[in-house]
Amino acid sequence: MKRLIAAIFAILFVGGILFFYLLPPSREIIETESPYLVDTCNRDKKKILIFSSGGGGGHTSVTRALSEYLQDDYCIGSTLMFTNVLKDLDIFQKASNSKVSFESFHNWFAKKKWFQLSNALEGSLGLWFFALNRKKGERAIEKYIKKYSPDLIVSVIPVVNGMVLSVAQKLNIPFLLVPTDLDASFALNQIEAPTYDKFYIAPSYNTDMIKKQFSAKQITEKNITYTGFPIKRAFLEPHNQRKIKKQFDIPTNTPVVLLMMGALGSDELLRFTKQLAKITIPAHIIIAMGQSEHLRPQLERVHFPKHVTKTILGFTNQMPEIMAISDLFITKSGSVSVNEALYSGLPMLLDDTMGSLTWEKLNREFVTDNRFGDIIKKYYQISQMVTDLLSNKRELAVLKKNIEAFPKKNPEQEFRLLVKRILSK
Repeated sequence: MKRLIAAIFAILFVGGILFFYLLPPSREIIETESPYLVDTCNRDKKKILIFSSGGGGGHTSVTRALSEYLQDDYCIGSTLMFTNVLKDLDIFQKASNSKVSFESFHNWFAKKKWFQLSNALEGSLGLWFFALNRKKGERAIEKYIKKYSPDLIVSVIPVVNGMVLSVAQKLNIPFLLVPTDLDASFALNQIEAPTYDKFYIAPSYNTDMIKKQFSAKQITEKNITYTGFPIKRAFLEPHNQRKIKKQFDIPTNTPVVLLMMGALGSDELLRFTKQLAKITIPAHIIIAMGQSEHLRPQLERVHFPKHVTKTILGFTNQMPEIMAISDLFITKSGSVSVNEALYSGLPMLLDDTMGSLTWEKLNREFVTDNRFGDIIKKYYQISQMVTDLLSNKRELAVLKKNIEAFPKKNPEQEFRLLVKRILSK
């Protein structure tokens, strides 16, 4: 049945593309404000324009981290590539008079865990669609870049970086690509054996798993600088666990399990919470809802035994602190969540109960191959897996030791050095 539904949606999607492709262009994009942050700009600072995306929370998170690292020395600007720059290619915006976008559909599918549908629409069909519209896309990107005249272009998005590279080379502007997924294949779409000497790539880690993706695209080491994963500065700082536990009223002598399904949240939180209520040993559960505040009443009604306590958090900017006091992290396979846990020294259990997005599959291999955690295949496994790990302190310590031993560069230091080198040429 799921395959039938996915096939129906795919057919409707293709039909919609063909229909809207024949429509005249929508009205010209008129931005009322510059993408640059006024507080970071003056005439003496060079301008950096970051192409980001509202599809999922990862691109936004990385954009904010890069801005945090660089805003003291540069004029930082960012814009949503698919919603703003390539608006005329978004059939959903055309159909709804800009009330909804392709990215909003992506986020809705993700919350519902309709991964097969997302993979079909954004994978095969999405790549085909942008290949078909490459020239239109390049013209729109070129127009935008000429309007705001950056000294450096940075992209944290997938799929259309081949277009960005072509425009950057034509305009002789340095281009820095920052893949936000360990699987960089979507970020490298339409890029093959690049010759532009001002093209740079900043993968997170220098591992064989990651390096072979670039060699397959005939991208040489001179284009690559391994930087660590761009996360919020607070993840790189030490934390006072006792003080944080007191702030959030967390028991001091009880293992803490953090449940979070990304910044956007997920309707699956309720199902996971019910399973965590079956843990047979003392534990404290932190349920981070993200933007799923509508689930709070239902989460509050879940009955927990006396030996299991809970804290329900709405959207918070204190996730670095929350991770610092946690002993185990249950989350989706998203790259930002995985890398935040990695920098926090936090063992993890990744959700694979209904599959995942194509570009997140490598994250699961990364976690299991390096023994940073495990994968949840079935809902009924959750309570037993958590109970076993919290009971086996030696195994939990091994996972934590593996994470701490994995080589991770300081991304703030690396990006500051890299950007300085690029802009000094």
